[in-house]
Amino acid sequence: MALIVDESYQLGSFRDNEDSLRRLKSQAGIALDLEFEHLRQAGLAQGQRVLDVGCGPGIITTQIALRTQPSRLVALDCNQTSITETRRQLVSEGFDEAQVRQANLYDDNLAEPESFDFSYARLVFQHLSDPLLALRNIHRSLSIAGRLCICDIDDRWFGSAPNPPQLQSFLARVARAQAARGGDRHVGSKLASYLEEAGYADIRCSMLLVSTSLIGATAFCDLVFGYKMEVIPENELQEAQREMVAVKECIEGPGGWAGIGVFFVSGEKQ
Repeated sequence: MALIVDESYQLGSFRDNEDSLRRLKSQAGIALDLEFEHLRQAGLAQGQRVLDVGCGPGIITTQIALRTQPSRLVALDCNQTSITETRRQLVSEGFDEAQVRQANLYDDNLAEPESFDFSYARLVFQHLSDPLLALRNIHRSLSIAGRLCICDIDDRWFGSAPNPPQLQSFLARVARAQAARGGDRHVGSKLASYLEEAGYADIRCSMLLVSTSLIGATAFCDLVFGYKMEVIPENELQEAQREMVAVKECIEGPGGWAGIGVFFVSGEKQ
């Protein structure tokens, strides 16, 4: 039986794949020190055996290697473009022994059983149609007392001031479009219950507020609108563009502000 491949995010299938890769790299570099504070609170420590699932272009994988010197590091992604870029990043920093391979989160044989102390899934679960299956497969790969940390978003925690009416209609449009591809723009606030249902214990939750105050209005708009426009179907693209322009004018205008809460939710294998 063929494994599912979700279409919510696949490099190579976008209107502008080069820009999507650029945005992925830029996104991964935002607020790295703050991100790693949340990861350490979730259980990431020096010298662990680490599994990075949905590694994307490998920026965070490489930072894990540089910051924690893991005794073993394995990076997985279902997309070959991501695998190639991750391998290049790691080799360029001297981590030739790190393993990088193509894998599907829905595969029961995702990784060797009980082989990892910490697993990280960064902005992956918003793209999954069956998050519980993925969670159980990651659970199988963890050692006893091993921890999984998930970083993801929930657009219901997106706000701006001024708050134009086009913001909510735009976010609703994106949520419908991503759901049609098997994704979930509201996954962040569901993660704790998913972890509990999949058998994880000692569930911890924290949030990083990414805002225009933190990264500036231009970078914020690039971060939050680029991918959203990629999932909009062609017949809605023109209206979505109008909504986005109105929202960006408010965010980037005098006195404008916007922010989105990024969830960090972790659990332990007992």
